[in-house]
Amino acid sequence: MPFHPRPSREELATWPLQVIVRDFPETLAILRDHGLMPEEMGDRTMRDIPGGGALLDGLEEQTAWRPQPVRA
Repeated sequence: MPFHPRPSREELATWPLQVIVRDFPETLAILRDHGLMPEEMGDRTMRDIPGGGALLDGLEEQTAWRPQPVRA
């Protein structure tokens, strides 16, 4: 399983929930704490969820331990 570097806020906002949880499993708990079930809403993005901005802050915090991506 490849290691994924820290996602950007834009990536977290536009990727489907199923992709976020698959690649960044540490985000599952925060999504569930906010009543989001990726197994039922996996094709939705954070932009599809009302009040997703505050939740994005939490997702960024959960993935902050990951190294910055290497940019070409």
